[in-house]
Amino acid sequence: MATREHLLRTASGIDHFLRHESDGSIHMESHQDAQPFLEQNKAEYTHNDGYTADRSMRRAASIPQIVRYKWLVEEGWDCADMKNWDRLRKKLNSSEYLYLRTAPGTL
Repeated sequence: MATREHLLRTASGIDHFLRHESDGSIHMESHQDAQPFLEQNKAEYTHNDGYTADRSMRRAASIPQIVRYKWLVEEGWDCADMKNWDRLRKKLNSSEYLYLRTAPGTL
């Protein structure tokens, strides 16, 4: 039977655990309650078009740290690195990741 050992909680609210399996293997797990972030994204998405008053900048998306971590671990890239902008833009323009968007439109 697997057991979990809590290691730490980060400032962004990610809990990290070690999971000890009965076969002797150890796995790292990370969890974050992303629901508050997603509810805020939805509220911002319907609030306005995302532009500043002078229309010089536009709000586009808010990505919970656990999603950033998932992409880093599973796909091997960091969405905060501007060299990955094309990859991030493709994800944010897809319907699969609409819940990350904070304003309508295309990037």
